[in-house]
Amino acid sequence: MDIYFVFQIINTILIGVFGLVIGSFLNVCIYRIPEGRTIVRGHSMCMTCGHVLGPPDLVPLFSWLLLRGKCRYCGAPIASRYAKIEGLTGAVFALLAWQRRSAYPLPGMPGADLPAFAALIFLLAASALIITAMMIQKDTGKGMYRFGIGVSILLLVRFAIAFLKPETVSPLFAASAKALLAAAVLTGALVIFSSHASRYRLLGFSDIIAGRTVRIYFSAENHSVRTMDLLFLAVSASLGFPAAIPCLFVYTIVRAGGNRKDLLPYLGIILALSAFAGAVIFPGVVL
Repeated sequence: MDIYFVFQIINTILIGVFGLVIGSFLNVCIYRIPEGRTIVRGHSMCMTCGHVLGPPDLVPLFSWLLLRGKCRYCGAPIASRYAKIEGLTGAVFALLAWQRRSAYPLPGMPGADLPAFAALIFLLAASALIITAMMIQKDTGKGMYRFGIGVSILLLVRFAIAFLKPETVSPLFAASAKALLAAAVLTGALVIFSSHASRYRLLGFSDIIAGRTVRIYFSAENHSVRTMDLLFLAVSASLGFPAAIPCLFVYTIVRAGGNRKDLLPYLGIILALSAFAGAVIFPGVVL
C-alpha cells in the first residue's frame, strides 16, 4: 500500500476525532450562547444533579455510549442530542477531509499544497459555525447575526490565503462573486415578493408597489429571517459557484413559503444540509 495513501487515511481519522472534540465544544456553544453566557469559562455539569463532570465523563461521544446515556453520579438520562452533535461534527469533518485528502501536506514531500490544506481548515471552521447556527435556530427559533459575520470573516481569510498561490485568486474570486450575486438576487426577490410574517398574506401587486413587504421584512418580528438570510449570503459566497447551487435552490424554495412558526426553526438545518450537499457534490471550487 502506498505510504501517502496510508498517510491520508491516518490524517482523515485524526481530523474525524478532532471533529468529535469540536462537536463537544459546539454543544457548550449551542447551550450557552443563547443565554448570553461565556463559552470559555465554567465547568460542565449534570443538568439534573449539578455534579461537576470529570474527564472520564467528557470524552466526546464515547462517554455517552459507555455510560449508556446516563449520568454516572445520579443515573439521570443524558439527552442523546449531545452525542449526536458530536458524532455529526466528527462525521462531517472526516468526510470533507477524506474528499480533500490530496491537500494533506506530507512532511518532506515536494510540492505540498499548503494553500489547499489551509482551505480545508477554513472549510472545517465554517462547518462548525454552520452547525452551531443551525442548532441554535432549531432550539430557539431565533438567529444571530454573528454567525453570518463569522462565515464572512472566514471567507476573507480564505481569500488572503489564496494569495500564497496567486494563480488561484482570480478563479476563487469569480466563483465566489457569481454565487454571492445569485444569492443576493434571490434574497432581494424574497424580500420584495414574500409575505415574511406568518399572520400576513400578500394581497396584490399594489402591496409590492407600496413596499409593504419590504417594511414587514425589516420589522422587529422578522429579525430571525434576516439573520438566516445573512448566513445564506455568506455561505453561498463561501461555497462559490457551482457548489452553491443546491443551497441557492433549496433555501430559496423553502424561504418562499413564508415565515411560518413551524418552519422557521428548521431554516438553519435546511441551509446546512443543502450547503453540505454542494460542498460534497462540487468539491474544490472555492473551499
